[in-house]
Amino acid sequence: MFERLIRIWERLRHSLWILPLLFGLVGSLLAGCIMVLPDLPFKQMFSPIWPIFSDISDVRNMIGMLLPALVTMFTLALSITMVVLTLAAQNLGPRLIRNFLGDHATQSVIGIFVANITFLVTALLMMGGLEAHNDVAQVAGLVGALIFVISLFSLIVFVHHLGRSIVSDQVIIEVGDRLEKIISETHDRVGHAVIEARNAGTILPEALAIDPETAIQATQSGYIQGIDYDGLCKRITEHHAYVELIRQPGEHVLKGEVIGRILCDESQLETLRVQINRDVAKTVMIGNYRTAALDVEFSLRQIVEIAVRALSPGINDPFTAIASVYRLGRALRHTLAFVYPIGLWMDDNSIARLSGPVSDFSGMLGAAIDQIRQAAAQKPDVLIPIAQTLEGLIPFISTDRQRDEIRRQAKIIINTARREIGEPDDCRDVEKAARRVLRYSAEWHETTLGENPLKENQPQDS
Repeated sequence: MFERLIRIWERLRHSLWILPLLFGLVGSLLAGCIMVLPDLPFKQMFSPIWPIFSDISDVRNMIGMLLPALVTMFTLALSITMVVLTLAAQNLGPRLIRNFLGDHATQSVIGIFVANITFLVTALLMMGGLEAHNDVAQVAGLVGALIFVISLFSLIVFVHHLGRSIVSDQVIIEVGDRLEKIISETHDRVGHAVIEARNAGTILPEALAIDPETAIQATQSGYIQGIDYDGLCKRITEHHAYVELIRQPGEHVLKGEVIGRILCDESQLETLRVQINRDVAKTVMIGNYRTAALDVEFSLRQIVEIAVRALSPGINDPFTAIASVYRLGRALRHTLAFVYPIGLWMDDNSIARLSGPVSDFSGMLGAAIDQIRQAAAQKPDVLIPIAQTLEGLIPFISTDRQRDEIRRQAKIIINTARREIGEPDDCRDVEKAARRVLRYSAEWHETTLGENPLKENQPQDS
């Protein structure tokens, strides 16, 4: 249930219209509240600037002048937004458009314009039956003028914000911060299951080895956007069965494809198969696109896409690629908590009920490094930072599997340098950085793993 709510929130958060809609409703509500105010001593309350207008016709005239100006500024703000989205799609990647659409500053500024327009329109409509010298209309005109000034300064702030938002370094920082948050949230949800699976030595079957009688099939085609593991575990516990999933969030499945199997008493299989398949269909969320909130590797690839585009011949910006590598290194530091590629969920009696694949450090490291390394095969100025990033992760690794994956990446860098870099000195520099990774990792030995390996391997202050 929690994962389903996250998916809904993710969809709403990246919708450009939801916050402006709320602002517009607030603007109309504010105008309505002002126009139905009782006869209060407004002259005494605003005595330094009262009377503001000679009569209600002046208020109507002012609103008639402000509305076209507001609509023009609102159109300008939308035009600037479209230009920024176009530049972002060309230089940073179309998958980052969602981040720009979900930017709260952009939504808020557009919302201020919408609120101001709806306020003035609502106030103008409600002035139809008022007397010529109505004090409430004076207050509505004053508030409308103040909101107009706020909208004017908001446009200036908006232009400044959008100017900064398309700078690649700023985008890398913001996407990286969001990535670290997603990694932390994902670990909070599945970290305990990863430890359980590692301690139990849990393994998963291959799809071809699953008996069709016990198979669980996908009910539709698309990406697995999220899995409600806890909810599915509770449903399986009610059936006194055990389910092994073989697919994880982020993977694409076809309708009818095997995504898991049921293990239970053979006498109950015929009855439970329909019920458990129905439960899996409700808790395994499949859609047409991947979601960043429930898919760590998708979030990693947003930064990877920035780096790969920067290394393309049309852009050729190695500095952006280097910044992406270092920011990925900071995020990969947190992925070391994922020490095993499988999760195991227990019921209240510590009986295993559900297991399934999860993203582990090896998969995340490959998702972060492979495409950048391939695109930078002839660029020693990018390969060396990749090796330095791998070296920086060594003090925090927790398992032999993590060490072996780092060593594998270092060996690939050496082979890539020998094959692609023609300048001997450049090749030697890359090899030196990669061999330093091999030398330092060879001195590491696996230690006892606790609930959170990140905390255990943090250096202690002297």
